[in-house]
Amino acid sequence: MLLSLLVLGLLSGCQWLHLQNSMGDWGKSRSYIYAGDSAMKSGQYVTAIEQFEEAAKLAPDDPVVYERLSEGNWELGNQTRAINQMARAVQASDYDPQLLYKLADLNFKHGDLQRALEAVNRSIQSEPQLVDARILRANVLREQGAPAKALDDLHFVLGVLDEDDIGQQVEMQLEVAQIYIQQHRFQNALSVVTTIPITKIEDQLVIQAYQTHSQTLQQLGRLEDAQEKLELALKLDGDHIETYYRLAEIHTLANNMAGASLALQQALALSPHHQGALQLRQRISVPQ
Repeated sequence: MLLSLLVLGLLSGCQWLHLQNSMGDWGKSRSYIYAGDSAMKSGQYVTAIEQFEEAAKLAPDDPVVYERLSEGNWELGNQTRAINQMARAVQASDYDPQLLYKLADLNFKHGDLQRALEAVNRSIQSEPQLVDARILRANVLREQGAPAKALDDLHFVLGVLDEDDIGQQVEMQLEVAQIYIQQHRFQNALSVVTTIPITKIEDQLVIQAYQTHSQTLQQLGRLEDAQEKLELALKLDGDHIETYYRLAEIHTLANNMAGASLALQQALALSPHHQGALQLRQRISVPQ
């Protein structure tokens, strides 16, 4: 009996020492992570990675370490390595939906649409309310030529965003309107853009809203109304190249060559090599 108690005591002591060592290693790894985070903030990515690698030696199963390594390598342009490290973070986290989203985002930026879709699908399956993942999946689906499926995710996002997210809400409305325009569902697009709260958003987003509204009205043959929206955009930014170019297009469709000429001159004065403006000038034979 005494021998059994002695063996049990020795085993318990070993377990306690192992736990103490593990906690010590975890604490040291966190110190390296904090140092790496500080280096990242100051743009010292090589130094940051060195710190994160030291943390990985002490805590090889910590998903945070590999997430940080991925972020540092991405900043250095090591995209494949960054993706592999984020994949390791996902595995170490037992497939955390937020890390799956980040893995999908890296693959999307890298141009691997299929891997991006696989990761983001799994993220949404685990956490259906994850807005960023829904938006990313919509972007992937649009790139894959499936705008109707993308609309499902965008409408879902619009259904869960509240007034505190007004900027993001308007961005999603504009995305939806652009898909409707691509599908030649111009009346649907018009219904979306007319509900955008212009007075509650920043000027640059207002300009985008006016441009999309103008594009929709143009497709519906309402050229004067389309022109009016672009002129409102120019009141907010009188040096906006794309607005002048779009205005030139509308004047051309309205057979107002003088107006088209003036708008093209203003566009090319701001951007002499604007391909669309140069092609339109050549097409309508505007004097150089």
